[in-house]
Amino acid sequence: MKALTYTPSLAKYVAQKAGLPGAGALALTEVRPPRMPGPDWLPVRPRLTGICGSDLALISGKASLHLATLTSTPFVPGHEIVGEIGAGPRRGERVVVQPALGCAVRGVTPPCTECAQGLPALCRNVIDGNLSAGLQTGFCRETGGGWSEGLVAHASQLHTVPDDLSDEDAVLVEPLACALHAARQADVQPGENVAIIGAGTIGLLTLAAVREAAPSATIIAVAKHAGQQTAARRFGADDVLTPDRLYIDGARITHSRRLVGHQSRELLLGGFDRVLDCVGSGTSIEQAITITRPRGRVVLVGMPGELKTDLAAAWLRELELRGAYGYEHDFPAALRFARTLKPGRLIDRGWPLRAFEKALEQAPKSARAGRVKTVFEIAA
Repeated sequence: MKALTYTPSLAKYVAQKAGLPGAGALALTEVRPPRMPGPDWLPVRPRLTGICGSDLALISGKASLHLATLTSTPFVPGHEIVGEIGAGPRRGERVVVQPALGCAVRGVTPPCTECAQGLPALCRNVIDGNLSAGLQTGFCRETGGGWSEGLVAHASQLHTVPDDLSDEDAVLVEPLACALHAARQADVQPGENVAIIGAGTIGLLTLAAVREAAPSATIIAVAKHAGQQTAARRFGADDVLTPDRLYIDGARITHSRRLVGHQSRELLLGGFDRVLDCVGSGTSIEQAITITRPRGRVVLVGMPGELKTDLAAAWLRELELRGAYGYEHDFPAALRFARTLKPGRLIDRGWPLRAFEKALEQAPKSARAGRVKTVFEIAA
């Protein structure tokens, strides 16, 4: 079968960081289908698979090196998957894959504290059990991934897709589950002011999830590009700001004072009750902590890597910085929410695996245009 295989090396990593053409660690190869690690595993044939920002960071050499020890290579990327079960009594059933490789998937008993609480994405045993290291499907050499014609998944990872949910909506259930988890981490209270920085896929879905959880909150979205701004309004933002207007308009919305200091550094005296950073850059994190009120909460939703940022405001204001990664019983809720939200309208277009270089080049451009998700269409 055909698969996009990621085979890193130090030389390739250095070349990727330098942006050298043709230096990538990703290649379209012919591979054997992955074997079943145990009796509770099933083969899955992807139909659509998303290209996630974390995938792009990995391929471009921008992902955190801390994550490298939590993968096993070579592996096939792709963790936003809608597909069909390929064998057994459930053959032909359409499913989405919950990619976290927790204790149940790894055959580890008793489960760790986090898995016992329904938090497999935070599993402590991601290098143990009957699988090689890997936080998720798509980062483990033995499971395969969605950027291929076949993978294997534990039965506990598979969630049936309702007949009235399209493939385009279903392929975004995984990031929608992440967004629901992020909204829970934010814990927005009635009437609070909320800022969501970033309007890519995860930013827009997080916006929708926060709106669903806190209908009386005032939610503003920070979006660079016109297409993203239009999408943010459709997904529930009360107001949409460009980054250069964040402090001016944020002061007005939150009845705060705006300070401009040395080297044009800006700060709100007062600010938003909750800020969710869906970008994960040094600039966006610094924006988040400088627009949050004292003892407010900043939720890191977008995946950060190695970056430079000034955290003085977080210390000065006694802010709570909280990460939001993975899921907590969120896939059934995400499937239900997807039926009304119709997130598939965010998809730009699908690409065959053989056109992966063009697809990966196009994905960031689509994100700026408001149709923020690029996917692979896997031939039957």
